[in-house]
Amino acid sequence: MSRWRALLLVPWIAAAAWAGSAEDWAAIVALDAGPQGQPRTAEEARTLAGAHLDRQEQALRGFIATYGNDERAFEARLRLARLLEIRGGFQSSAKAKLEGQQLLEQLEKTATPEQRVEIDFAKVTRLMRGAQRAPAGFRDQLLSAARKFRADHPNDRRVAALYTEVATLFDGQPRIKISLLNEAAALAAEPSLKVRIADDLRRQDLLGTELKLSFTSVQGKDVKLEDYRGKPVIVVFFADFSPPSTEAIGRVQRGLATLPKESVAALGVSLDPKREALDAVIKANTLTWPVAFDGRSWEGELVRSLGINALPSVWLIDKQGHLRSLNALEGTADLVRQLQRE
Repeated sequence: MSRWRALLLVPWIAAAAWAGSAEDWAAIVALDAGPQGQPRTAEEARTLAGAHLDRQEQALRGFIATYGNDERAFEARLRLARLLEIRGGFQSSAKAKLEGQQLLEQLEKTATPEQRVEIDFAKVTRLMRGAQRAPAGFRDQLLSAARKFRADHPNDRRVAALYTEVATLFDGQPRIKISLLNEAAALAAEPSLKVRIADDLRRQDLLGTELKLSFTSVQGKDVKLEDYRGKPVIVVFFADFSPPSTEAIGRVQRGLATLPKESVAALGVSLDPKREALDAVIKANTLTWPVAFDGRSWEGELVRSLGINALPSVWLIDKQGHLRSLNALEGTADLVRQLQRE
């Protein structure tokens, strides 16, 4: 091959490499849609999630190895650091967590000013992943980190979503939660995020109030919350497509079984789009609670009126009909006993 012919081929070779990187990157982005398939149990969901993490990691490592100088290589490494952190928590792997942390530290050393915002955001989200059951001091640390991120990057489009997520950790501190949600509402631009924030605020508005709840159950019974005055009431929102929420039914049942019979009532609200799916849940759990069902899933009138946007959701209502907890899945029986003593 002549020297001139070789030189003429260089742009073509570069273009071919670019095309390959674009295709491989598109495949990586496509994986953001999450695992495919409909798990029937939490174990199946965990297996699907683990396999999906494997695919993502393989795709990212392959991209970095093949296109280390591509303009998207920084994001690929950042994504890999985040994935390793997630894998570390998901599989209790200290090795994966350490590799993710080290990769993030390496990226921080060489980050450009434009990339620095991504590093800062990655640090905050890393704190988020360990905060759900963390002590109050850790949550306060996360809140400070989120506020610092906003101060350092006031125009970043992700601040509203970040504040919305941080707010989920402050169920026990309504003033902080509402403040975060109101700030998020003022910043939110995406319609779906605005709806989520409105739902979250709606639930906060209901907390402590006398809840209005009535429906005709799938068992054919007219149910009114006021008919249960004098005893606490647990309300479980669930759907067959959400294994954690159907598992929540069993957890609540086991908790209530430790309490005196008839001392507490339980109601169910199904978000299943099809009656057959609900019937399967009822049968699998030998469910005898009155259950609300309209087949409209997330868009049902009852669900919308109560601001339900996540499963599982377990509410606790006191003997006077006031909504006392939006998160009564942990320690259900103890929460009921506390209300019974009041």
